[in-house]
Amino acid sequence: MFFLTPIGSDISADAGNGDEIRAIEKEIASDLDRIATERPAAVIDRIAKRGRLTAQCRVERLCDNGSQIWYLGEYQGFERAPKDQHKPWRLGVICAIGEIKGRRAAIIANDNTITAGAWHPGTPEKIQRAQKLALRLGLPVFYLVECAGLYLPDQDKSFAGATGAGAIFELQAQLNRAGLLQVAAVFGDCIAGGGYMPLLADKIVMTEQSTICIGGNALNASSKGSQGDRLGGPDIHVHISGCAEERVMDDNAAIEKLREWAGLMPSPADEYYRMAESIDSPYPIDDLYKLIPTDISRSYSISQVIARLVDGGQVQVLHKGTGNEVFTALALIDGLAVILIANNPEQSESYDDHTTHAGSILYKESIIKMRQVCEDAREDGIPVIWLQDVAGFDIGYEAERQGLLKYGAMMLRELSSDQRDDPPHLCILLRKASGAGYYAMKGAPFHPAWIAATALTHLEVMAPETLVDTLYHKKLQALDNSPQSDTKRAAIETARSELIARQSEASKPQSAAIRGDVDCIVPLDELRNLMITFVHSAYQSTIHHRKPQRLWSTGNCE
Repeated sequence: MFFLTPIGSDISADAGNGDEIRAIEKEIASDLDRIATERPAAVIDRIAKRGRLTAQCRVERLCDNGSQIWYLGEYQGFERAPKDQHKPWRLGVICAIGEIKGRRAAIIANDNTITAGAWHPGTPEKIQRAQKLALRLGLPVFYLVECAGLYLPDQDKSFAGATGAGAIFELQAQLNRAGLLQVAAVFGDCIAGGGYMPLLADKIVMTEQSTICIGGNALNASSKGSQGDRLGGPDIHVHISGCAEERVMDDNAAIEKLREWAGLMPSPADEYYRMAESIDSPYPIDDLYKLIPTDISRSYSISQVIARLVDGGQVQVLHKGTGNEVFTALALIDGLAVILIANNPEQSESYDDHTTHAGSILYKESIIKMRQVCEDAREDGIPVIWLQDVAGFDIGYEAERQGLLKYGAMMLRELSSDQRDDPPHLCILLRKASGAGYYAMKGAPFHPAWIAATALTHLEVMAPETLVDTLYHKKLQALDNSPQSDTKRAAIETARSELIARQSEASKPQSAAIRGDVDCIVPLDELRNLMITFVHSAYQSTIHHRKPQRLWSTGNCE
């Protein structure tokens, strides 16, 4: 379009680590396949003999054929389990963003292959993360319910807290107040807290094998002294209590009913906001494996990276000439406008005093620029995509003289404004995500709608080598050349090596995903697809404020 200019070019240099990146991505893909499919054969057979589907199959059949499903929080619970129980991989719940009848939606499905879909410690928080993503993007939510309630041996860890099971229901009320559709299909036993999830939805369909009850048969027998055949089946809740709207034969029929309801939703608004036809970048996405070094001390061209992600390799640079340690631009993703804010890993020159600014570091000029761009994005209602490769804030005498901490605090205040969820933000941890710079670049505590890592991501306060130098500097300085000091020096070196190894493992993207610090880990060649899903999701709903007529005058352009 007339206000966009090309920024990329063909590349000849190669960072030389493409094979290393792909090996990490292959390892992650192998883990995710195990997490999704590795279940005891007896469990799978039992589900099949009952004529039912696994939660994984339910999610796949709910989504449009051939559409991409983005799974969230897949690593959570990986290699973690109570004694004598199957590993509660995925924490017993599948959360995803998928396309249903051409509408993007959040999907929350209890995993019926793991402890009857019960909520383990951490499960409520994972469900809430998916609900918040839906709330910030303005997506409908589809609940695929088969839940035995809390995992009772660990009830104390997930019942009473502010982010425990009850917060799921509070978020359902928030989604309702925001005008976002919530529908539920109940496939099996749905007990206690698990029963509130469908009942707080707008519409419910129940299969003939399903139940919704305040307490199951075992509790009923122990407290009431009676044992019924079945409590709260569709014969009760569809025809007598009025808790559910539809009664169907089986899982497949319930899924078809959900798809039918999805088709009755208003048409997505993203086509209304499309500014141009989608144009692929002239440069191959695979170039990212050549462009970005795995060695975080090495620089690369962020504009070359962005040229391979945006339509036509074209952007409108915003605030060029100031704060160039951060690259800001307006671009189109699949024809839809988006604001990009990305760290520049290359050295740049200060416009103010012509001093050299190190790559990936935040200075006063770049913080002021980011605040202005965020304000403009909020004014115009344009979704924002952050590409983090940040080492932190500048330090030293000049940084303190300029009051850099104050400017950083002002940036955090901007990110925490009352309008922080409008427009939605996507945060991609491209490589480094370090120190308070991680916060200032819309890190997880500052409510991005979606946060993704790559195989290159290092999420840490500081690099492990820098960390141990900081911790042990004074102790090493205090040593002399005595034999006793030699023994202490050896002990310190051993402790240093162990701490570096532990912190290096903790900073990996897999570790961040296990902790729930990121929603997903995305291969480099899937980053544009992720951005497309995000921007279409952001524009799909009409709940967000828009001023598309001002797009081309956003901020101070070139």
